[in-house]
Amino acid sequence: LVKQQLRERFAIRLLEAEPQALPEIRYHHGWFAQAGSGGKFYFGLPVEHGRLRDTAQCQMRSAVLRIVDELNVGVRITPNQDLLLTHIPAQRRDWVDAIFKEYGVPHPASQSQMRKFSIACPAKPTCGLAMTDAERLLPNFVSALEQAGLSEIDVILRMAGCPNACSRPSTAEIGIMGYGKNDFVIQVGGARDGSRIGKILYERLPEASMIPILSGIMRAIRDHNPQGLPAGDFLHVTPLDELRRIVESNNDAALAE
Repeated sequence: LVKQQLRERFAIRLLEAEPQALPEIRYHHGWFAQAGSGGKFYFGLPVEHGRLRDTAQCQMRSAVLRIVDELNVGVRITPNQDLLLTHIPAQRRDWVDAIFKEYGVPHPASQSQMRKFSIACPAKPTCGLAMTDAERLLPNFVSALEQAGLSEIDVILRMAGCPNACSRPSTAEIGIMGYGKNDFVIQVGGARDGSRIGKILYERLPEASMIPILSGIMRAIRDHNPQGLPAGDFLHVTPLDELRRIVESNNDAALAE
């Protein structure tokens, strides 16, 4: 209707747009040759939930500041909360690696895939709309899944502190949204390229139930997917009742071990 009105009122020759396929999500972690830059490189640094900071174990903020000051490199922020340091001369790559090591910044290859791919919004206490934690809570969930031996499952996990869903959990393969006082909604089956919204698997769960349920979902992806479908596709095609049965039976089996 909008295009029709533009054509009629302003005599605009407005052509129909050609459909464009959504591109695949790419995670730029580690070193990559930079196209058209005369042999320069860029380094993709996973920044957990986008919080560039110094801690007792890892002075990531200081390391990035030193590299930027020394090399005058470019800085890019990705939609996946990663940081790209660009225009790095090939001969300075070893120096950059040494700076990260000196400041305790883990190399992307040493981090679990689940942790690198997870995203959370700031939520409490930063956001006045947040009902629950997200940025401060998701690392605990990921650590528990890592300790359970589930860290290398290829799945996109996103968490938001309220249904405004700033971290895009609705289209994640596993999405978590805070709802009410310390309760959470779990959606599953979204698509990585944003073309499909997940289905609500659990309408409301207390925090104490989150790690067992997430562990059960991860085991379902790993152990009940004979066709080897991508995690989001498997969770999308599996009926919700069947998926809940698998998740809860996985929890029972884990408790019995």
